[in-house]
Amino acid sequence: MKTRGHALCPLAMPAAVLLSLFFCCQAACAGGAARPIGLSEAVEIAMENNPEISALAARREALSNVPSQAGSLPDPVLSLGALNLPTDSFSLEQEPMTQVQVKLSQAIPFPGKLSLKKRSAQEEVRALGYRVQELRIRIASRVKAAWWEVFYLEKALEIVERNKKELQEMVKVARKRYEVGKGLQQDVLLAQVELADLFNMEAELQGRLRSQKAALIRLLGKRDMQDLTVPLSAEITVPPPPKIRKVLKEAEDSRPLIKAYREEIRAAEDRLALAKKGYLPDFNLGAAYGFRQGSNPQGKERPDFASFMVSMNIPLWARSKQSREISQKGLELSEKKELYRNALQLVREEIESARSDYEKSFRQASFFRSAVIPQARQTLSSMLSAYQVGRVDFLNVIRARLALLKYERRYWRALTGVKKAEARLEAATGTLGVPGNRPHMNEAEDEGS
Repeated sequence: MKTRGHALCPLAMPAAVLLSLFFCCQAACAGGAARPIGLSEAVEIAMENNPEISALAARREALSNVPSQAGSLPDPVLSLGALNLPTDSFSLEQEPMTQVQVKLSQAIPFPGKLSLKKRSAQEEVRALGYRVQELRIRIASRVKAAWWEVFYLEKALEIVERNKKELQEMVKVARKRYEVGKGLQQDVLLAQVELADLFNMEAELQGRLRSQKAALIRLLGKRDMQDLTVPLSAEITVPPPPKIRKVLKEAEDSRPLIKAYREEIRAAEDRLALAKKGYLPDFNLGAAYGFRQGSNPQGKERPDFASFMVSMNIPLWARSKQSREISQKGLELSEKKELYRNALQLVREEIESARSDYEKSFRQASFFRSAVIPQARQTLSSMLSAYQVGRVDFLNVIRARLALLKYERRYWRALTGVKKAEARLEAATGTLGVPGNRPHMNEAEDEGS
């Protein structure tokens, strides 16, 4: 340790001073415009500005126009024609059968087909609406995780800054003891080296903080928030881990992803039912009115003609068309059911993973808060007192100081780990509170009623 201290002595103090000035200038430049962003405010900003949410919501709005289209009859067809026109004179009066005809026809699908089409489209709209809710929950969870990471890094910087000032005081004490002949030069050198290490730690945390803030700003969808910071005085409540059975039941009832797959299964079932109705004919109703000119041999005006028609399609190629479509829709339904089963399994894995991380971080935070940190503070206080009277060497005091720094950082890491796991768990169960995730799934049905 002596060799290390002597080698770095000419550089340690100037480097420490330069680094301190650099970070002080940086804080002064950013401090004027910085505004703390609370966790709830960050989530609200993301819900309003995140481009992923906006894009999927726009897609859902576009799809909401489909059900009314699917449930409407095809447009009627209006025809105008001249029938039995003689080609020698093209006269409308020469032949008795010549007429100018106006015809109106309307295609009518077999009863039940339109309602199945409309209902299937409504279920697709509802499924996409749940997908929007799912995305909002996931984005909110990521925002919370990023926010708590920024909180931890700023808290760690605060702890490092406090320890840096205290270590600077220890450098002064060690130097005074050395000047009056009660201390060793290696104590001064050791304190200077450890102080330089704290400056290096501060630089590393500052770099990580800038990177994490950039990630949070991207999630918020706000490029003009480069001065973003979080309030370090935020009140943190950490409830015990919930029971696994309870959260699994909540996931089945509340998770939008599960609800989306259920709606997609219903839509696939309706499409299969529609395909089975393909064997049934569609109809075409028509009415025509023919205007005739000229007179009959008795000198009376020729009467007009009225015509009425009913036609239907014949599923003559059912083996290669309707049967194939039924097979296709049946396989698509099977696919949706398998995706649903897989989603249930993935949700269970997400819940178990998040709860495991929650429980681990919760125990660590409780252990550091109630046992490790109080003991480390007591040890440091005792060693400082003993060092003043020469009963403990300076190396043990430094070690006690650095141990307390490490434990405080690990405590805040565990505590923010609990909050990040809590956000993941709430997102996995679908119970994460998200602004704007209110029921609106029946809009498509309301339009058609």
